[in-house]
Amino acid sequence: MFTSESTQYLQLVSRILIDGSEEANVLFRQFISQYPTPISIKNMTNAEKDKLIEEDERMEVLLAAIELGTMVVRSQAPLLGHAYSSQLLSTEMMDRLSGEKQESLYLVGTDVHNDIIDIKKMFVGGLSECSVYPDRVFRRALLQSVNGIAVVHNHPSGNVEPSSADIAMIKRLESGSRILGITFLDFLIIGQNSYYSWRENQAFHKNEEEKS
Repeated sequence: MFTSESTQYLQLVSRILIDGSEEANVLFRQFISQYPTPISIKNMTNAEKDKLIEEDERMEVLLAAIELGTMVVRSQAPLLGHAYSSQLLSTEMMDRLSGEKQESLYLVGTDVHNDIIDIKKMFVGGLSECSVYPDRVFRRALLQSVNGIAVVHNHPSGNVEPSSADIAMIKRLESGSRILGITFLDFLIIGQNSYYSWRENQAFHKNEEEKS
């Protein structure tokens, strides 16, 4: 059964490969048999790409189109100079980290007017964990003379619930920020289509307690 995504995928590949010749039709069918879905292309190795080009030079055009699409998805909207908000930052970082297979952590710094003045990827980890060193986070914050910091951490699994390690890190960052006189704005966990905000979660529970 074809979904709208699979139908669109077939149409896009056919528009690039099919030129009316039987040879192109055969090439199209061979490619689709090997890579029947968009996710199969996403998991394609460099060796597989090289092999496709060796077998038929026309595949280079298709692979170039795929790389262009990947570049567009990962293109970074300018956040510097924008007023900070957890929702703005999480939305932009979902686009920026889309497709990432490794956990990573970004430090975002703001000035006294709450405008974003610094964004830095601090750490890169594996598939399910990322070692974080608070001293490096605060060193960067102090070097950039920021007034406030927010930490953005992705979960490639898509599950945005904070792990025990995340919660421990939040407490260390909050405590360190207080000692250094830096405003700890938020700790964001980014998934594919959702995010967790430590600050928003705190506000929610506070409201619930006030209602009860």
